[in-house]
Amino acid sequence: MGERLRLLTVGVGFAVFSCMSTATEYSLSARADAGVEADNNIRLAPNNEDAVTGYHFSPTLLARVADRDFEASADLDLDFSRFDDSTYDSDDQNLALRFVKQMRTAEYGISAVFKRDSTRTSELEDTGRFTQQATRKEQTTFTPYWTQQLNERNALRVDATLGDTEYESNNFSDSEFESASLTWLYQLTERTGLQLQLYGSSYETTSFRELESESLGVRAGFETALTERLQLNVLAGVSRVDTEYESTFSIGPLAIVSGSDDRGTATFLDAELAYRSERSRWALEIGTDAMPSGDGYLRTNHRVGASWDYQLTDRIDTSIRGQVGRSESLDDQIEDERDYLSAEASLSYRLTPTWNITAKYRHREQDRDIVGDSAESDAVFFTLRYIPVDMTWSR
Repeated sequence: MGERLRLLTVGVGFAVFSCMSTATEYSLSARADAGVEADNNIRLAPNNEDAVTGYHFSPTLLARVADRDFEASADLDLDFSRFDDSTYDSDDQNLALRFVKQMRTAEYGISAVFKRDSTRTSELEDTGRFTQQATRKEQTTFTPYWTQQLNERNALRVDATLGDTEYESNNFSDSEFESASLTWLYQLTERTGLQLQLYGSSYETTSFRELESESLGVRAGFETALTERLQLNVLAGVSRVDTEYESTFSIGPLAIVSGSDDRGTATFLDAELAYRSERSRWALEIGTDAMPSGDGYLRTNHRVGASWDYQLTDRIDTSIRGQVGRSESLDDQIEDERDYLSAEASLSYRLTPTWNITAKYRHREQDRDIVGDSAESDAVFFTLRYIPVDMTWSR
């Protein structure tokens, strides 16, 4: 499946740029970050803490083309990181392709993402296991959708997702993920929209822990503008999940045997309260979802997050981010609970219209029951960013 998704990603890329021959407006933007960092416990481990210092270079390129009835874009992010301990060195890539086509009463779109990073940056919200090196992790996601307007108030939307995750280590489990949903959208008032969704998914691991899991459920929610500046979005639901284990594997003292089954209920919640003004933005988020994990089974992740961005002056911006969460296996037979926290604060100074410098402090914590001890880390980052003037033209 991984190779099939990569071919689909290339296909979306061809679709994105094949439309450029008839487009009316083009734009090209870029930026480049270069900086240094220091972390006193990069693995977020309770023992054998590794303190490292390093530097990174991260260029970004965004190409966009748009006409009155379509928009296409390609976003490429690169990150080259080097540390005094070379086992954590990593060259990462993130390519996102998107195409949206609008018709008189319908809209369809396709997006594809190919992300190639490492467990050094991706595991806090997933397994919480940071190995003694930057283990390669590759994720490919392909997402088409179709929205059909039925009348002034009603619309139907169909979504699908194909996902593939691969690790270059037997300590983590590769997986394939598929989902589809059918959503009824209803415009209750000018400011409020409702939705009702039927959702189904399947999940399969493809390495040393073999299992197949299927879910089917319903979700409902709304989006409303409480004021001109305050927005509230809520989507909640429940799914029935059936899992079949194909092979024996152990989690601590527990062994799941071949052929055993598990049936459970997974809850879903995605809620955000956001405020925007000319100089500031803040948001509060609450979420719960059962997602595939590098541990080889479905994990339920409960999280609460907050963010605040404020423009102190014309040249100085500040931001604060925070998130606390609890991660656990959806299967009650597997006891692997984990609490985690991440918080960061940054201050950015605009040197010129194209140059700025940012200082950031980050604190992380986690407590894994299977380890029996907690861990924390503190890190600082100093980054110089160059943002050239965007290039735009039309034909």
